[in-house]
Amino acid sequence: MQPTKIDTHHHFFPKAYVDAVGWEMLAAVMPNGKAPTWSVQAALDVLDENRIETAILSISSGPKLHQADVLLRRCNEAAAELRATHPKRFGSFASLPLPDIEASLKEIAFASDQLAVHGFIVFTSYEGRYLGDEWFKPILEELDRRSAVVFIHPNMPAYSVPTVAPASVLEFPFETTRTATSLLIAGVPSRYKRIRFILSHAGGALPSLAPRIALSLSMMPGLVERVGDPLAGLRSFYYDTALSAGASTLSALCRITDADHILFGTDFPFAPASAIRAFGKVLDEMQVPGFDRPAVYRSNAERLLGLNKVGT
Repeated sequence: MQPTKIDTHHHFFPKAYVDAVGWEMLAAVMPNGKAPTWSVQAALDVLDENRIETAILSISSGPKLHQADVLLRRCNEAAAELRATHPKRFGSFASLPLPDIEASLKEIAFASDQLAVHGFIVFTSYEGRYLGDEWFKPILEELDRRSAVVFIHPNMPAYSVPTVAPASVLEFPFETTRTATSLLIAGVPSRYKRIRFILSHAGGALPSLAPRIALSLSMMPGLVERVGDPLAGLRSFYYDTALSAGASTLSALCRITDADHILFGTDFPFAPASAIRAFGKVLDEMQVPGFDRPAVYRSNAERLLGLNKVGT
């Protein structure tokens, strides 16, 4: 069968990154304590098996990096090389050396103007600051000026992670929920209307907590008058299906956003091929009102990322 899907949540490990970070760190966040493995061929095999035409590459969250601006530049260039070597099979979200604002502004310009990336990956927090913090204003202003797509991915929180489960199990979805709520409280969706935000993993706990969050924000004096309707802000976000292929999650998601704001994602290689296969079967067979399968699999991302344009 012909490839039909676009995977907006697909990580890669260029050699420069692995050499700097080490496999031990990557193993630490996994529920089984084993580091995921990645290679170009393994990625292509997953794409072919799951009828994915294009995967948008990104570097997942990790530890604080030494000379982050230099290392992430090399990673962004490595993604560009893969795109050139495998046309239409890979796209890329560029990494930014946050919390260094000046270096990140330089990387936005370089990645946009020289590498023609499809967007940028940012993490849910940096040194305890969530993305609605005024600290990020220069970054948001520049991303808004460029009408950028911004893929928000969870990372290790600044607080001590409870021993209940590895951070990827509970803290990551909670961190996505926190940073999205911080964006709503700061009025970011209404202040920076040209940024298109993608929230990982169906928005974490947002689909379940949306009514509670909206009610709580409406009780904060003057907040709604200043930043707008929280539910409208939630509806403006895009959401991917990575690790979230279940009727309960996606039914709730379809109640807080529109059908054209849901994107297909795998989370490879943190989600192994067997999990992607299982989630894919659920997505193929699931009957959820408001879930437009062809749009989720392809046309939503195609439109958002401009993948239907010549040369993209």
